[in-house]
Amino acid sequence: MRTLHVWLNKSARTCVVCAATSLGLNAVGNSPVFAAQARKAAAGKSLSQSLVGSAKADFDAAKTLATDGDYATALIKFQSAYEASKDPRLLWNVAFCHKNLRHYAKVLFTLQRYINEGAATLGTNDKKEAQDLIALIEPFTTRANLNVSESGANVYVDDELVGISPVSIPVVLDIGERHLRVVKEGYYTLEKTLPVGGNSEVTVDLVLEKEVHEGRLVVNAPTSATIALDGKPVASGKLNQSIGSGAHQIQVTAPGLRPFQTEVVVQDKETRSLDVIMEAVTPPEKPKVRVAVGCAVPEPKAPEDGLVVYVDGPDVLPASSVKRKWSEERHENVVEWVEYTIAPGQHRLRISITDCQARDVTINADPQRVTDVSGALESDRAYLLRGPLGSPGWFRTALGLFMPAGEVKFKVPERYSGKLGNVVGGTVELGLVGRWFGAYAQASYAKGSFGRDGFSTRYTLPQSADVAWSQVSLRMGPRFPFHSVALGLGVEVGAQQLNLNQVRTGVSTGLVGVFSELDIQPFCDFGLFALVRVDKPTEHEEAFGSLSTGVYYQPNARCRRERATVMGLLGREQAIKP
Repeated sequence: MRTLHVWLNKSARTCVVCAATSLGLNAVGNSPVFAAQARKAAAGKSLSQSLVGSAKADFDAAKTLATDGDYATALIKFQSAYEASKDPRLLWNVAFCHKNLRHYAKVLFTLQRYINEGAATLGTNDKKEAQDLIALIEPFTTRANLNVSESGANVYVDDELVGISPVSIPVVLDIGERHLRVVKEGYYTLEKTLPVGGNSEVTVDLVLEKEVHEGRLVVNAPTSATIALDGKPVASGKLNQSIGSGAHQIQVTAPGLRPFQTEVVVQDKETRSLDVIMEAVTPPEKPKVRVAVGCAVPEPKAPEDGLVVYVDGPDVLPASSVKRKWSEERHENVVEWVEYTIAPGQHRLRISITDCQARDVTINADPQRVTDVSGALESDRAYLLRGPLGSPGWFRTALGLFMPAGEVKFKVPERYSGKLGNVVGGTVELGLVGRWFGAYAQASYAKGSFGRDGFSTRYTLPQSADVAWSQVSLRMGPRFPFHSVALGLGVEVGAQQLNLNQVRTGVSTGLVGVFSELDIQPFCDFGLFALVRVDKPTEHEEAFGSLSTGVYYQPNARCRRERATVMGLLGREQAIKP
């Protein structure tokens, strides 16, 4: 019989050798196996006899390696044989290799598996031998309760995964210095060296710390300075705040001092300090604000047009100059912008123009830059008083239908009459239209038929006579605009000629009358009209009426500009050109 090498400390040498001897380690083909396997061979087939294929080949190789003292490689072969055969007796040999490699915790784990998996096949003596060896090796290990602060973390001991937190059962550790590592996404990896003595049980608290990708930036600048971080003003005089890790742009500006700019790189959990020393410059002129704002249209207004600029409340900002330029379209000088001088810093301006709604805009006046305020204000006139008919373009031309109706008796032996629609023709019109007054010249011509109303004479006259009716007139009167609808009324004078074929021709007379007109203009330049007139010939007692309806063209440049204008104010800064 061949004994084992001593594998514990010197103080335990005698007991271990006795235990190894009592376990009956012998040589089978010059390979170390335990006496339990020898007794199994007496009762039934040994491992060499029961294993086949790759399991037997690995087992034979492992015995040879163990005989030569290469326990690490023998361990791999024994484990491979076990994986191929699942014979629990091989776990005894695995435990043997772990013992010689001084993996005492793994010896205990493997022997426990040996007992559990071989419960149905191992004899009482085999189990007792395993229990005795467990009792012998346990003093050389420690049970550690690993308390991890976060669940779901992978826990490693000497780079081997021992569990995922929470670890519910103690982890058996070999005596010596053990390396613990805890890994979880979103947390810093925790690594810890744990000295393991002969304690029966220890508790280890492992607290994970969340990953924080930020640091702290401290900037000291003059009291009046504005500190901007990545283009955004964040502090005045001093900045002390947490920022994301990485590169950042720092800009520092102050009245009368040269601007300062630099880039800083902040690492995780790092505090970067920056002391800014700024050089004085020759004080420039006060900042300039140029206002180019129109009322309902984009054309800028001047103070004489009702432009008033308030600064930070009720104070009126006086204009320093007005820039004008020649307009070829309008053949006159027009306002380009109105310039104001203002104190440096942030201000709230209120732009007001007569007949428009005032609006506010916030600016940051910089001595090194000019601030432009542009845009247009909305009209403050009531909605019904605005629109294309509230500000007409004067010139108007119209084309439509002309439908006269009434009775004809003057210089005719019998009475003839026609209803609306019996006589139909066309009309053309030219006009001058203001907001509250209109004057129109109209020429109309219509043809149709009138019917005979009575038989008071003995003249032989037709029952129905063809009519040719021509008329010219001039009318004028007030108008009342309501955005896209206007109502006009007034008086008119004119002349007409009426021909009743086979009855009377060449009947001419003057006329006077009144009119009422409805205009509907949803577009800036075109609209619809309906005109009702009641006229009385100068040589006839009976009055007659007419209806004219059609379309008209009334160009309105102001309406087009208003509808194309985006209402609102825009304040922007631009560098002063040398």
